[in-house]
Amino acid sequence: MEFCRLLRRGGVNISFTQIADVLQAVSEVGFRWNDFYIAMSSILIADHADQPLFDRLFHLYFRTLQAEEATAGDRAADTADSANPVAELAGSADGSGRGRGAGTSPFLLLVRAVKDDDRPLLERLARVAVNSLGPLARTDLQQMDETMVRAKVAIGWYEAVNRLERTKTLENISEIVYDRWLTNLGWLEGRIEQLLEERLVSLFGAEALDDIATAANLKEKEFYRLDNLEMEEIRRRISRLARKLASKYARRYRRAKRGEIDMRRTARQALLTGGTPVRLRYRRKKISKPELTVLCDVSGSVAVFSEFMLQLVYTIQNRFRAVRSFLFVDVVDEATLYFKNEDIEAALGEAFAKAYFSYSGFSDYGRVFTMFANNYLAEIDPRSTLIILGDARNNWRLDERDYFQKIAAHVRRILWFNPQPRDNWDREDSIMRIYAPYCRQVFECRNLRQLEDLIEAIL
Repeated sequence: MEFCRLLRRGGVNISFTQIADVLQAVSEVGFRWNDFYIAMSSILIADHADQPLFDRLFHLYFRTLQAEEATAGDRAADTADSANPVAELAGSADGSGRGRGAGTSPFLLLVRAVKDDDRPLLERLARVAVNSLGPLARTDLQQMDETMVRAKVAIGWYEAVNRLERTKTLENISEIVYDRWLTNLGWLEGRIEQLLEERLVSLFGAEALDDIATAANLKEKEFYRLDNLEMEEIRRRISRLARKLASKYARRYRRAKRGEIDMRRTARQALLTGGTPVRLRYRRKKISKPELTVLCDVSGSVAVFSEFMLQLVYTIQNRFRAVRSFLFVDVVDEATLYFKNEDIEAALGEAFAKAYFSYSGFSDYGRVFTMFANNYLAEIDPRSTLIILGDARNNWRLDERDYFQKIAAHVRRILWFNPQPRDNWDREDSIMRIYAPYCRQVFECRNLRQLEDLIEAIL
């Protein structure tokens, strides 16, 4: 049950029924490792995308946390391996400690191990990278990205990557071979992270596991911290969410399907029951579909958030009478036409590639609002909702609040979604406080959970 709670913290949806089923299954199959794992996995994991996280937490919880005495001994042996593990490795070109090729740099060993598919040497490099960090603190887990960088630097990771890239170019290495090198690098990176997590869990126990699970929760991960694989998974989840939204009415619409009693239809229905109105008939309410206008900042890390929002909006566009999209950095351009009869991913790629939304590359909200008011506002339906996606960082340029006020007076409402933490609003060049009074609502929206929560505001 404690492990199920940990999975939930990591973002895996687990019901009480699944917990009851897994308890029953384990009572039947017992605790032989493979049987126990298969019973847990087959019942608790309904989405294939959750399997890697399950495997990772299963190993850390049942192998590492529940075997602290054994891991304490392993940890002592690892730590005692060398007072200076990097120096020892550099003195052994074959990674075995026998001294051949003394003085070899760690990054050269890494290059060789990657080229030769030498997994034993890669394993040793991973352990050396972790041991080089010395005593670990709780902050090393909370700042895992920085900790990983330090571990990589210790074994010359970045020099090795640079050497491999130059070798590919100079020696005309095929893509198949280079992909194999990248696979080896990926394996090493994953192994370093795994060893780090094992050691941190051994040191800090359940608290470290909670931190690991929370950091792995895609719903809680900030958009700008996502890697490529995580971005693909977020896109998949947004598509699934959008399809669900597109097929049902919002709560307030479901409740409003029945209007006032229709006396004429009720009286006609009463003829079937001798004039007694047994069944009341109601006027059917017309559900008005609003027009939606989306104004997206696509500068820097904000572009990832804008891409997710555009994907969501255009997947549920049947919920609106019309959807128009505009992209901007320091100039604004309409991108609506790119989404006509296009696959959403292809449309996004074409919009970002062809729309003219940047002149200098630095955000200028004042100039954008001026251009939008002068060039497009007259075409916008006054009953429409304007959604602005951006961090309001204006690079110390003029805010042109009068034009923003003009926009606010023209449309029905403005909703502003800001992907920056609320604590960072109005710091440095952020001018959120200037535009916020003219918006119906302003929201912090920096992860998938917040995005899901805010969908009701749009609908």
